[in-house]
Amino acid sequence: MKAIGIVGSPRKNGNVDTLVSRVLEGASEAGLDTSKYLLNEMKYSGCQACEYCKSHDHCRLDDDVTRLFEEMKEADAVVFGSPIYFFLFSGQFKLMEDRMYSLIDAAFVSRLPSGKKAIIVTSQGDPDVANYAKAADDFALALKMLGFEVVDIIRMVDGITPDAVLAKKELLEMARSAGAALGGR
Repeated sequence: MKAIGIVGSPRKNGNVDTLVSRVLEGASEAGLDTSKYLLNEMKYSGCQACEYCKSHDHCRLDDDVTRLFEEMKEADAVVFGSPIYFFLFSGQFKLMEDRMYSLIDAAFVSRLPSGKKAIIVTSQGDPDVANYAKAADDFALALKMLGFEVVDIIRMVDGITPDAVLAKKELLEMARSAGAALGGR
């Protein structure tokens, strides 16, 4: 079994990266092969709205996201992580998310193999989770359309500093446990 993590934060080793890494640690402990992708270090473009993917089985762009989607097709589980900026996922994540349109055919049927699990990880400086929960909830709907089972959403509050998560031992353990559970699902 294989799990991949996708980090949409520009902060390497920041809160989202740390939480995604912790989920992957748990998955690795459960026997899954893991790998992590930092969108901020990848070279890719946003969706061009050309509809090429509706008459072909892939996006016409050939870049790092193209290769990421090939990894996603092979993975049993995907951990999607992004900070929340102005009530939405980061720009890095949104560009990748828009490209996920190529993962459905013209009849809006997913091109991904069925049975994939997903975990969504978010971080926000605001202490009230209700102020930003919609971003992950909406993304979960898109993942369901692609055939994913969203098994957990890990939401960090008060993530104003890049290392605030290190003081949140319960949240770190929750992330590790969520990853470990991927091996038993």
